[in-house]
Amino acid sequence: MLQIIFTIEDGKANKTFNQEKDANSSIALAASSPEQQASTNQPKASLTSDKAAVPTANPVPSSPEQQVSTNQPETSQTPDKAEVPTANPVPPVPREEILRSVPAAGKRVALTFDDGPSSRYTLEYLRVLREHQVPATFFLIGSKIESNPVLASAIAGDGHEIGNHTYSHPNLKQQNETVIKEQISRTSDLITRWTSQKEITLFRPPGGNYGPGLIKVASEMNLRVVMWRIDPRDWEKNKTASEIIAIVKKNLEPGAIILLHEGKPQTLAALPILITDLRNDGWDFVTVSQLIGETNESI
Repeated sequence: MLQIIFTIEDGKANKTFNQEKDANSSIALAASSPEQQASTNQPKASLTSDKAAVPTANPVPSSPEQQVSTNQPETSQTPDKAEVPTANPVPPVPREEILRSVPAAGKRVALTFDDGPSSRYTLEYLRVLREHQVPATFFLIGSKIESNPVLASAIAGDGHEIGNHTYSHPNLKQQNETVIKEQISRTSDLITRWTSQKEITLFRPPGGNYGPGLIKVASEMNLRVVMWRIDPRDWEKNKTASEIIAIVKKNLEPGAIILLHEGKPQTLAALPILITDLRNDGWDFVTVSQLIGETNESI
């Protein structure tokens, strides 16, 4: 009798223990992640059967790009450098170098105009350039900007580049460094005041006259001294439009900087013909900064 009672009591205890065990298992299962729950509900399989179930081929259809890539011969991951175009094909031109031309620029040339703005001719020059969609570089005189600020603004407004050509057009070879710096600073201030161009990087000495003093000042002011490769001397009194055109075409070379002047009726007459003839021969027109592979963000 006592044995029966103990057996019954043991059975109740085992039952209670098993219920608690099941409850703990349920709590643990609820706290586990969905992935863990899924794994606990899956039937156990041996490692051998798992390996046998892995297919030897990929049953998922590959994308068109994957199909093409699998049919191509293996190549190096590194792109062919020779086929990658460079943003600037023109080798850098040292700023301290006196700039006359950029042979590496190929069949590109830069038209430059000195001594403006001209109250009588600047708008006509701009009209011709606009009609032919030609960018140019204008080297302006400070005193003339003061007299014609609207014209200076119009030059920049048409997208042309403006360079510094001193304030009063003196022979800088005969000036000391203080005077040179004042001539340049005063003109740069006028350019930035009256035009949309807020960075002046180019300077041309009047008459091409310069000495060690100018080179030193230009370096200190971070200016590039720009000369020219072709000078048709369009400022001469009896020079004709046909002579200007002939001289330019005879001396044309890759990356040439062409010197012309504002305020000259013969230059204005030559300009549309010169542009058309050079374009027909495969030449392109750019600003000086574009010729040397630089960009002036303020233009």
